Amino acid sequence: MSDRERTADNGIQEKNRILLEARHLVKEFPAGGTRKNPQVVHAVTDVNLEIFEGETLALVGESGCGKSTLGRVLIRLLEPTAGEMLYQGKEIVGMKEKEFAALRREMQIIFQDPYASLNPRMSVREIIGEPLLTYGMKDKKEREMRVRELMQEVGIAQEFYNRYPHQFSGGQRQRIGIARAIALNPRLIICDEPVSALDVSIQSQVLNLLKDLQERYGLTYLFISHDLSVVKFIADRVCVMFLGSVCEIGDTDKLYEKPLHPYTHFLLSAIPKADPRLRNPDKELLSGEIPSPVNPPSGCRFHTRCPYAKDICSQKTPECKKVEGRQVFCHFPLD
Repeated sequence: MSDRERTADNGIQEKNRILLEARHLVKEFPAGGTRKNPQVVHAVTDVNLEIFEGETLALVGESGCGKSTLGRVLIRLLEPTAGEMLYQGKEIVGMKEKEFAALRREMQIIFQDPYASLNPRMSVREIIGEPLLTYGMKDKKEREMRVRELMQEVGIAQEFYNRYPHQFSGGQRQRIGIARAIALNPRLIICDEPVSALDVSIQSQVLNLLKDLQERYGLTYLFISHDLSVVKFIADRVCVMFLGSVCEIGDTDKLYEKPLHPYTHFLLSAIPKADPRLRNPDKELLSGEIPSPVNPPSGCRFHTRCPYAKDICSQKTPECKKVEGRQVFCHFPLD
């Protein structure tokens, strides 16, 4: 298991261990066609990714780029088509379910839609208590005590113990989902756009709650989002995806200050600026349609929309380049 060196706030070099690592990960879905010529959706293609203990790694990109699929594959809610996944150095692809069950409790997910992710026929007590019961907490009083404790942790009043999801606002429902996710004291939580369905004023409260819980419990987050302003607030590192492939991975501040991949540059330039004096009337915008994941372009998948593309971009898939401590998958990284 390799380590990553980073400088802590106090200037001391400390090592962050890799919690979860993906190697050449591929996920495809059948999409019709004929028996002789079946078609597949290339949702995730040859992704190499490391998630370090205690960090928040953000996955960003346009809708349909494979962010949520990758998040689900990493915790085996979906099985990969090919590739390896190592959790604390142990290969989990192909691991028998009985063996994987011990690790399953360490990997949880917070879903995007707080309305669809909670069973409307279950009370708060049952929703938060279900994982506890599943993993062996049979004593009813002990379970009730733990559920009330979790409700307090996420800011849900005790008197709502027996209420049902339809009696809560969107922000409150998402807090219930967060309580369910942390019930088993996990190490890794996939946050699949957890605030995108919430009002802006509520988003900040939920984000601050996630940061507080991370500090309190030493959690590791894979934070999936298309909102780059939210990502800048919460993420330590950012992984940019386009059409199932990774474009760039790097520390948040450095990536926002100086993007190296053209796609990252265009994403960041599209962030709305509240101050009119900071707006650039001549800013570059992406043109063209996103290619089909059923028939993705050869070479670099971004080359059909990239104004800087050359012949090699359509012929050869770019290899990973290490530039200023970042990983960038581009034949011609931006200066």
